[in-house]
Amino acid sequence: MKNQFVRFQTALRRIGWRVSLALTACAFGALLAIVATQNLIRIAEQQGADIGATRERILLLFRLRAQLLEAESSQRGFLVNGSTQYLAPYNDAIQGARRLIDDLAERYRNVPESVPDRNRAEIQQLSVQIGEKISEMDLSLDFGRKNDLGRAREIIATDRGLQASQQITEHINNIVAAETGALTSQRDVRRWMVVGLRVSVALGWIVVIALVIWSLRRLLAELESRTDEALALQQRQSELDSIVAERTGLLERLALEYQVDVERERSKLARDLHDELGAILTATKMDISWVQRQLGDSSPRILTKLEKTISNLDQGIQFKRRVVQELHPSLLTTFGLVAAMRSLAEDAAQRCGWQLDLTLPDESVRIDDVLGLIAYRILQETLNNATKYAQASQVSVSMLVDTEHLKLEIEDNGVGMDMTALPEGTHGLQGMRHRVIAIGGRMEIRSAPGKGVFTRALLPLNSVQRLMENNLPLHLAQQR
Repeated sequence: MKNQFVRFQTALRRIGWRVSLALTACAFGALLAIVATQNLIRIAEQQGADIGATRERILLLFRLRAQLLEAESSQRGFLVNGSTQYLAPYNDAIQGARRLIDDLAERYRNVPESVPDRNRAEIQQLSVQIGEKISEMDLSLDFGRKNDLGRAREIIATDRGLQASQQITEHINNIVAAETGALTSQRDVRRWMVVGLRVSVALGWIVVIALVIWSLRRLLAELESRTDEALALQQRQSELDSIVAERTGLLERLALEYQVDVERERSKLARDLHDELGAILTATKMDISWVQRQLGDSSPRILTKLEKTISNLDQGIQFKRRVVQELHPSLLTTFGLVAAMRSLAEDAAQRCGWQLDLTLPDESVRIDDVLGLIAYRILQETLNNATKYAQASQVSVSMLVDTEHLKLEIEDNGVGMDMTALPEGTHGLQGMRHRVIAIGGRMEIRSAPGKGVFTRALLPLNSVQRLMENNLPLHLAQQR
């Protein structure tokens, strides 16, 4: 329930308070229109029932008058002709008239609100007059049944019966006129009620439709505003993405330029060591050898010391060569990446006593110099770490080259390490990762205590060319 309420509040905030208010007004207006319509329909139904009741009373009055005329006609027929066949219609008419007058009296008693008191009083008076008229006709028929037709005709010939008939007819006509007026009034009221109902329904729907249209317009305006904001945010996001991409490309170019500068300085330092220090060490060795020849066997102790000095010089020359190779491997420049990596891996395996599993492509494969130097440094750093920390007995090196990538994988079976708790000073790993990321590649290092180290580098072959096309400094192209 709480989550539903939170979602409801979120939806209200999204569509705005104006639209929410309009939708609430629409719902309230629709509910009000339904209630008002139901009330008007109920009133209209009651008015229809009143109109029907009025019509029925008018019909009953007409039937009452007809029954009285039928009874009076049967009475006169019997008294004139003396035939008893008129008695049955007379009796039926009299019974029908009595039922009708009773029914009318009951109906007028049950509708006190819609029937005036004058009508109820006239019905009561009419009932009395009809009773008197029936008594008169029954009396004349009694004389007729006793064959005293003279006295029966005398009763008929008097003005009393005629006056009673006229009064009854007048009362019936008055009541019918009053009921007809009431019926007309009820019809007029109902007609106006129907018109009012239609107008109220129409106005209600017009208001609801107007509110819906206004709500839709507000909602569309809100959506348009949100769309404009989204487009502005998207445009701003695109601008920021462009800036980020530009800055990322700049950082990649700077990182690659930095690496090339470092390698250039290493190459210069290697040349200086090879040319200057190498010449000095070689000249010193030659001078000591000359001194040895000049002394001969006259000073054995001095000769022994000179021999140790020459041995130290040889070690210095070998160390100089190794440093020069590490600073700038001549094999990489002279014979290419594959030969340099094979020599590096085999030398490391020979020094450390590893069982080496080496998988390299054909030496005819051409790799960009900068990309090849990065791959060589990754292998060099990984093997140096294995030499220092791995305590491994087996090392495998694999390099695969396809049309788009160079994949380098190095794995050992050493003691491994906890990747979540690397010690301080692991700059070699970070350096390898930065080299790979700088050219748009991916670097993966997996290890666990006791499970060795697995290193994978995936380098895009066109990365250097792509960076050069993005205004890489000219001296990097010269290095290539």
